[in-house]
Amino acid sequence: MAWFSRKQQSTETHPDTAAGPLTEGSPTAPTGAGAGVAPGASPSAPDTGRYGPRVRVTELDQAPQELTWQLPLQGELYRLMPGPDRPDYSLMVLERPLHFYPADTFDRGRVPAEQLVEDRRGRPMVRVHALLLCARFVGQQLHPGMSDLAVNIAYVIDPSLAQDDSVDFAKIEYAAVGLLSEGHVDAGSPAAADGPAAAGAPAGTHEADTHEAEAPRDVDGRDSAGGEVPAPVDRPDPAAQAAVDAAAGAGAAPGAGTDPQTPEPVDPADVAGDGPPPMVLMGEVLPEVANALRSGIEQQRSAAVERLTVTLQLDEQHRVTGLSGNADGAPPVPTPETFERLNAALARLNELPENHAVRGLTLRIDGDQLDSDIDYRS
Repeated sequence: MAWFSRKQQSTETHPDTAAGPLTEGSPTAPTGAGAGVAPGASPSAPDTGRYGPRVRVTELDQAPQELTWQLPLQGELYRLMPGPDRPDYSLMVLERPLHFYPADTFDRGRVPAEQLVEDRRGRPMVRVHALLLCARFVGQQLHPGMSDLAVNIAYVIDPSLAQDDSVDFAKIEYAAVGLLSEGHVDAGSPAAADGPAAAGAPAGTHEADTHEAEAPRDVDGRDSAGGEVPAPVDRPDPAAQAAVDAAAGAGAAPGAGTDPQTPEPVDPADVAGDGPPPMVLMGEVLPEVANALRSGIEQQRSAAVERLTVTLQLDEQHRVTGLSGNADGAPPVPTPETFERLNAALARLNELPENHAVRGLTLRIDGDQLDSDIDYRS
C-alpha cells in the first residue's frame, strides 16, 4: 500500500531547534509508480493529481438517495491510515464537496459549524470534503489500475481527521457501499452520463449539476444514516420539467407550481467555492507555521522550547495582526524576522474557498506533537 502511503517532513531545518520538525500527518509526493502494488495488480503508473492517485466512485449500493444523485464521486487518495480494526483505511479528498441529510439522532456537535448547511426547505444538511474508504472484502485492497473495486464508504465529518495518526470513528459517519476505480471521468464520457441517470435523478439533471455538488435533493420522509432508504422519486415529464426550469429562471419561488415530490437542489450559495480542500491546505500550512514560530522564539531566547501554546489573529489577507500565548511558562516572543516567515507561510491560506477564510489559529506544541484549532470567518 505504499502506492499512496507517505508522510511529510518539513522542508525547513533549523540547527538551533532542539525538537524535530512538526508534522500533522500530511502527505508528500507519491513514492513511485508501482510501489507497494498488491499481488497480481497492474504495476502501471497511477493517474496522479496534486494530492495523490485520482479515483472515482460511479456506482453505489445501500446508499442514501441524495448521495446517489451526486455521482460520480471523484477525488484523490490523500493518505493511508490505520484504524482500530484494520491497517488500510484510505482518505479520499473530494474534487467537489458532498452533502447529506443527517439522521434525527445525529449529533451535529460532531461537525464544524461551517459544514452545517440547509436545503431549500430549510432542512439540515452536512457538507463534507473527504471520504474514508476501505476494501469491502477480505484479501482485497486499493491498487493501481483497479476497476469497480467494492469499498465501504464513510463521510469524514471532522476535517481534523487528516491530521490524526489513526482513524477516529467519532470523526466519520457511514455512508454506503460503492465501486471504486482509478482515474476520473469527463462530463461527456459514458461513465459520467450513466451516473445520475442510473441513480434515478430527475430528468434535466446533468452531470455538471452533480459535479458541482448541487445535487443533494429534497426527499420527503427520508432518514439518511442507517435509516430506511426511500423509493426513487419518479422522473417528471421532460416537457413539464422544462416549464419548471423556465419558471425558476423567471424568479419563481423554489417549488412553486411543481409536484411536491419533485426534489430540489441545494441553493448554490451553500456550495463551497473553488479552491483546494480546506483540510488538505491546513494540514500543509500549520506544521510550517508551527516550526517557524517555535524556531523564532528559540532564536530570540537562545534556548529550546518544548511546550508552546500560541493564538494568532489574522487579517483578511491572512497576515498576523496579533500573537499571544505561553512558551514554557514565558511569553512567546519571537524574533522580528519570524513574522515575515509566518506571513509567507500563511499566504497560502488565500487559496482557500471564500467561505473558509481564517480569522485566527491556535497552535499547541508539546515536543514533536502539534494540535490546532481554526477560527473561520464564516
